[in-house]
Amino acid sequence: MKRQDPFFNTIYSIDQTTDAYMIEAALDDYGDIFNEWDPAPFKRRELDPDLQIYLEGSSDEISFRYPVELIFNLPAEKRNEAIEQEVRVGLRNSFNFKLYVLRKEIKTINLLTLRYVLMGLGTLWAAQALSIPAEAYAITIVLTEGLFIGGWVFLWEAVSLFFFSNRDIYHRYRTYTRLRDALVIFREAT
Repeated sequence: MKRQDPFFNTIYSIDQTTDAYMIEAALDDYGDIFNEWDPAPFKRRELDPDLQIYLEGSSDEISFRYPVELIFNLPAEKRNEAIEQEVRVGLRNSFNFKLYVLRKEIKTINLLTLRYVLMGLGTLWAAQALSIPAEAYAITIVLTEGLFIGGWVFLWEAVSLFFFSNRDIYHRYRTYTRLRDALVIFREAT
């Protein structure tokens, strides 16, 4: 794959063997990857919030059409293959949990969207049904106008949830999936 922007290529190196952009981070210890307040083993720990922001931001800067690799540089004396394997599992589990939470959020938003559409259409139908025979009374005119407005508000909320809220969630979902599936490489710091 040929990348066009030479400036961007100076920010992120490309692994010549895999043709993936490398998101690099320097560590003092394996524990730097995970939240220091989480006492669980690496395979069940939450990511360090600063590292998560860095990984998400870096992933967002690189187009989704290109693969990424996560490169962690450690001092040579700290390297341990067994811990590295545990950390890989921990990273994958952390992103899997984030994806699980997002799937639940998507399901909730989709159910709310359906509920708002049904409520909006029902309210508009009721307003239309009441407006025809009741045009002579001021109170029914106000009531039907309120029902029309309420129906459109419900429909707008459904549109807002579906097109605007879901867009951000789906973007985060793609980002977490990409980071979960990225090759994780540990190497000695230079």
